[in-house]
Amino acid sequence: MTPAERAARLESHFAQVREIIQAEEMWERVPERAWKFSPENLEGLVKFAYFGGFIDMAGVRRLLVVDKPTARQLLVKWYEEIREQGCWLC
Repeated sequence: MTPAERAARLESHFAQVREIIQAEEMWERVPERAWKFSPENLEGLVKFAYFGGFIDMAGVRRLLVVDKPTARQLLVKWYEEIREQGCWLC
């Protein structure tokens, strides 16, 4: 996959996770700074959707295009971030 193809795929996944969050009527909880696509904002939305119970770990892997070990590392990182900074759900 070329970098351009990967970027287009991730942008498509951003739209998908945004639709998932909107379907749960939780979009208003997403900070305005995260409304536009970037890899960081995609990760933030996926984290929000995961901890909100809107997607499972398979959804995390699919939306972020990562393997299981990387998804586990992200989960550890996310729990640490939530402990330190709180989350959008709080």
